[in-house]
Amino acid sequence: MTLREPEGIDMPAGKFLVRTLAVAVAMFILGFIGHQLLLGRDYVAIESIMRNKADMQAHMPFALISSLVFSGALVWIYSQGRSVKPWLGQGIRFGIAIWAVASVPLYLTNYTIEPWPGIFIAKILAWEFFAAMIVGILTAALAKADPELQGRSA
Repeated sequence: MTLREPEGIDMPAGKFLVRTLAVAVAMFILGFIGHQLLLGRDYVAIESIMRNKADMQAHMPFALISSLVFSGALVWIYSQGRSVKPWLGQGIRFGIAIWAVASVPLYLTNYTIEPWPGIFIAKILAWEFFAAMIVGILTAALAKADPELQGRSA
């Protein structure tokens, strides 16, 4: 089984799966570093609207599923938009797009609907920007050795 990429290039299912897992692991690690280690104390301000730790841990499989689905989508989307431009720049731009499409709407909506402190939202968005850059660069790096794209403009 292969996934059809633009210009007739096929991505074998195994390559897609490996990339998806690599990006999902990176996302999960970055999420832990950012939301637990760096911002964990800030979450105390909204503890009253959050699940307790035991309940959150019981729901952790949903976070794993979310990371896998999101990572698979990122790997596929990146494969559809690659160009002959240098992979690092593409990864950075892809990271910015990930941040703008996923993190900004999510956390600004949380801020609008729930009593999240504005400074906390700013810290989260700053961390998410950094994490999205890493994920974008990783996604691009995983694809940099793929066959050259012919017929794509730079």
